[in-house]
Amino acid sequence: MRELTPLDAEYPERLRNIPNPPRTLYVRGTLPPDSMPTVAIIGARSASDYGLQVARSFGRALAMQGVGIVSGMAAGIDSAGQWGAVDAEAKTYAVFGCGLNVCYPARNYLLYDKILQYGGGAISELPLDAPPLGSQFASRNRIIAGLADAILVLEARERSGTFITVGDALDQGKQIFALPGRVTDGLSKGCNQLIRQGAELLTSPEDVLEYLHLTHHKEQCMLEKDCSMLNKKQKKVYDALEVEAVHLDQLIGKLSMSVQELSEILIELEILGFSDSPKLGFYRRRL
Repeated sequence: MRELTPLDAEYPERLRNIPNPPRTLYVRGTLPPDSMPTVAIIGARSASDYGLQVARSFGRALAMQGVGIVSGMAAGIDSAGQWGAVDAEAKTYAVFGCGLNVCYPARNYLLYDKILQYGGGAISELPLDAPPLGSQFASRNRIIAGLADAILVLEARERSGTFITVGDALDQGKQIFALPGRVTDGLSKGCNQLIRQGAELLTSPEDVLEYLHLTHHKEQCMLEKDCSMLNKKQKKVYDALEVEAVHLDQLIGKLSMSVQELSEILIELEILGFSDSPKLGFYRRRL
């Protein structure tokens, strides 16, 4: 464990330039190098299975391309994104709203251990044994935003605490990406609102790689497909897709699904990077 101040050479340059930089940083493990591209994956604590799946998939895909995943190790979207980086045995960085001797939530003890095992780090501005208090989590969000080149919001309710981090990021001039969702889904209302207000539409990890000027990695990003991340219905639809695009009507007949159900699953597969639609009504497996 190290204790750093802005006078130390190891203190992150990214944090020197934010409003109210931390006077002290406690670090266990490593800090993201200033040269490393980084993104924060954030969102609802009470996330949907779909949101958790997308967060883990995006975290893994981006981490495999050398992008550092920053988050707060909170329940839900935050920890799912960091588990994705762990799946890739890559670096992820957790900013605590408590001291580094306190694992919060307690069930993330294994994640904490894996973050350090794969060369990432745990970071806090609070004394080592400081308990988790609500006001401290709001304050630490500026550090999450400060360490990230872009912010990915994957699920958020209309009045989500995620907007605190988004506000900090906007104050710091950071790019916001938001995952779109159904207008009737409460967990997507916050994301849809962000998109309406000017956030970038997030549909795949490649959107982020392009923003980070890592487009030469785009083809590599989807080379290693892990179908184990798909649920049964998604796997059924994926198996029915072919390299050559097939029409939606053909898939409906083959799978005996309703138009609505099949369309929703195809959108999910496209966001996860397993399929795409080269023209209206046609879908194919993505290699």
